[in-house]
Amino acid sequence: MQIEQKSIFKFTPQIISKKLRHIFEETPADDQQAGLLTPQPAKQRQLFLKRAIKDKIKATFQLMPINNDGYPVNVTGNIAQLANSNRYLITNQNVSYVVNFDQIRYIANL
Repeated sequence: MQIEQKSIFKFTPQIISKKLRHIFEETPADDQQAGLLTPQPAKQRQLFLKRAIKDKIKATFQLMPINNDGYPVNVTGNIAQLANSNRYLITNQNVSYVVNFDQIRYIANL
């Protein structure tokens, strides 16, 4: 009985396809929408923002979009205040967000 040996080169496209499939497939809109967290009081958010900026703490933020067409977004990163205004810059490895204080719904220490 002869056993047929298959070359790895023959199956390379299938192996790569299986590994990278999740990148190219669209996920349902429900998976992209972040679960709503209980909003924190404004005073609590202000105090934590001051601490996070001063101590350069990496934190998780839930951001609400400006219009009703978007979904809340959970972001983890560092925050800085922009030029004595009510706007903040949240930087992550890949993305930066410029938000108003009112768009920050929830803040948690990482």
